[in-house]
Amino acid sequence: MSDIELKSEITLLVNNSGYSKSKNMICPIMRIISMRYKNIPAQQIYKITKSIL
Repeated sequence: MSDIELKSEITLLVNNSGYSKSKNMICPIMRIISMRYKNIPAQQIYKITKSIL
């Protein structure tokens, strides 16, 4: 999955969560994305999630 697609997916997840953006959301978002897309490396998910939050 490209960075742009991943960024779009994470942004949608954050916006639909109902919570305000904070650094505390990095772990739960990484867990959700890792369960949905098992073939994406954790480093890529972390990098994109950190840039969004």
